[in-house]
Order: sequence, then structure tokens, then C-alpha cells
Amino acid sequence: MKILSLLVMLGFAQSVLAADAVPVCMKDSGPKAAVTGYLTAMKENRFEQAYNFVTATMTDGASVKEWAGLQRKMFELGGVTIGEIDVREAVVDLVKPDTCAPSAKVPNVLHAGDVMNNQGSAEFEVYTVLLAKGKWQIDSQETLVGNDAIQHWFPGEKIPDYKGTADKP
Repeated sequence: MKILSLLVMLGFAQSVLAADAVPVCMKDSGPKAAVTGYLTAMKENRFEQAYNFVTATMTDGASVKEWAGLQRKMFELGGVTIGEIDVREAVVDLVKPDTCAPSAKVPNVLHAGDVMNNQGSAEFEVYTVLLAKGKWQIDSQETLVGNDAIQHWFPGEKIPDYKGTADKP
């Protein structure tokens, strides 16, 4: 019985040590929080606040007033509505065994619609988020097309069928 107890304690100690061996940055919620903050602000038409979550690359170097005005106009003219946001866990690469890269990939499933897409759609996206001066910001966004790309980031997800687009037997 003492041997069994000792083995259980050793196993527990190893799991605690293994958890501590993961760099703190791998547990950083900053990349996911940046994407969630951005998408929530965009959904609520708070474009000035959304600006704080993106890099100059995403704004083409525009001022907050210029960028927010353009976003507002595009949302109004395009009838853009953002529904459900499903931000997944960030993927951070290691540059050394104990050091994280200052960038992360954050997958998201966005449900949105506009005047050309009145049914709404599920868009499978991957955001590249960069850490600069202690702040995570979105630097680019890619909408995935094709089942292979989607399955890479969203294993097991089914691409929804929309009226008139499903293969018929």
C-alpha cells in the first residue's frame, strides 16, 4: 500500500512540475481577449473602441476618426450585422523551449450577414495577433475557404449548407 501511495504522489508531483514547465505566455489570455474585444466592439458599432485592438496594418495607417468613419459607413451601406462570435483558444508558437513568440493565431467562427447575404453565414476566420509594447493587437485576418483549411483550424466542424448551395443527390 505504501508503494501505491508513493507512486500516486510521484505521479501528482510530475503533473504539477509539467504544468509549471509550460511557459506563462502559453497561458496568456491576451491574444484571445484582443480578438474578442475587437469583434464585440465591431458588433456593437463601437468602431472607435475597435480601433484600439488593431495595428496600423489593419487600419492602413488611418487615424481613429478616419478608420471608424469608414467602418461605420461600410456597415450602414452594406447592412452588415454581426451575430454570434465564437473565439477559440490562441495558438502561440515557441521560439525557444521556454520562450513564446510575440505573435499568436486566434481562430473564430463569425456569424454575420449583409445586404448581399441576408441568410447570414458562418465565416471561419483566423486572426494574427501581435504583442508590441505589452499590448496584443490584431495585425491581420484571414477568412478560410475550403474544407482542408477549415478542418486544420476547426477539426470536426461542419460547413453549414445554405439555401440552394447544398449538393443534391
